[in-house]
Amino acid sequence: MSRHPNINEANRTDHSEVAEEFVNYISENAIPKAMTIEEIALESEADMNIQYVIKAVKSGNWENSYDNKSLDTFARLKNELTTVNTDKGEILMHDNRIVIPHKLTDRVITLAHEGHQGIVRTKQLLREKVYFPGIDKRVEDTCKACIPCLAATPKKTFEPLAMSELPEAPWTYLSMDFCGPFPSGHYLMVIMDEYSRYPVVETLTTISAKAVIPLLDKVFSTFGIPNIVKNR
Repeated sequence: MSRHPNINEANRTDHSEVAEEFVNYISENAIPKAMTIEEIALESEADMNIQYVIKAVKSGNWENSYDNKSLDTFARLKNELTTVNTDKGEILMHDNRIVIPHKLTDRVITLAHEGHQGIVRTKQLLREKVYFPGIDKRVEDTCKACIPCLAATPKKTFEPLAMSELPEAPWTYLSMDFCGPFPSGHYLMVIMDEYSRYPVVETLTTISAKAVIPLLDKVFSTFGIPNIVKNR
């Protein structure tokens, strides 16, 4: 046998080492501030769901994952999941983000929400580094329940609805509006007596002044001329 080194084998080894170094670099830089890779690795080892997912990623067997809502979420992302062996233990990665064990999720959200960032900014900070199922909903619930955030958010105030005064007599104050066009091409001219709430409805094919004025003449000649006509 030849004693010359196998160049292809050496290249494969080099590529493997480079890939491993790159993945380790990403995992190290994806750690949230005030949290260590050792904590994440230890909690990942104790998290039954993450351990199941790690085994499924390695074996490719996701057969029983669809019965569990949390595992089903990971199963849908199976092509984006990898595992990384660190000096402190094994962790799960979603693309270039660390999958946070359930026990650490509250703490991660609290870290991202330091300074009382809004919902959008808190989500953005988390998405840059970490992932866990239901991350968006958890952030929204946390921010909406944050008392300092609620205190600093100006409340929207609305003017109370004002009751209109009742006219002194029928047919003195009218409201008028148009509805349509309807599929038939017609419009409705609706006149409402503000005193009695009695409606008068007329049908038109156009709402031009040439068509409306004759109808108003007809209505006013029947019921009388009002003091005020308000266009809604």
